Amino acid sequence: MQVFECVLFDTEFTAWEGSKARNWSQDWEHREIIQLAAVKLRFEHDKATIAATFNEVVCPKFNSDLSEYIVQLTGITQKIVDEMGVDFSSAISLFHDFCHKGSLRTFSWGDDMSVLDENCALNNIAVPDFASGFANLQRIAKKLNVSGCDQSSGNLAKFHRLDLQGHQHNALFDVRSTVMAINHWLATGQLSLIHLAQ
Repeated sequence: MQVFECVLFDTEFTAWEGSKARNWSQDWEHREIIQLAAVKLRFEHDKATIAATFNEVVCPKFNSDLSEYIVQLTGITQKIVDEMGVDFSSAISLFHDFCHKGSLRTFSWGDDMSVLDENCALNNIAVPDFASGFANLQRIAKKLNVSGCDQSSGNLAKFHRLDLQGHQHNALFDVRSTVMAINHWLATGQLSLIHLAQ
């Protein structure tokens, strides 16, 4: 069987109480990425294994002080951002390298690609070339009506009663939760590599 490799990524970004309901519509509100995490997946014999991991904390440019709301939601504190954060330009460049300069097909659970686009625009940098394209894995899951397709990425493992320790709304945890769900769907025949490789 041919081996299939891809990248699955997730973002966490600045938010405030009510910002999601407002769709970040206030002049000062921006969906600035504060964490960009990903795994490189290798599919063989209908099972996904994690071949490499990517995890960067990012310093927001316009709202550098995190809200208490986003700190509580993600567990990412101001101290973590101040001491470990890199600028977005560095983060997206490192992520592009992680995706083999965009040659690996790249998935997210939801429309995280638009968040990357927004952050490139906010930082006045060109969107790197992801030649193999982005795909919304949740959209694929909903078309197939797989179990849990309406869940958030971080809740997928819990929904399927799969043991995963960590903090929901941490991008790396959410990615790992999604990987566990993918393997569940592959094992139960709800998903096949054909759906991912198209």
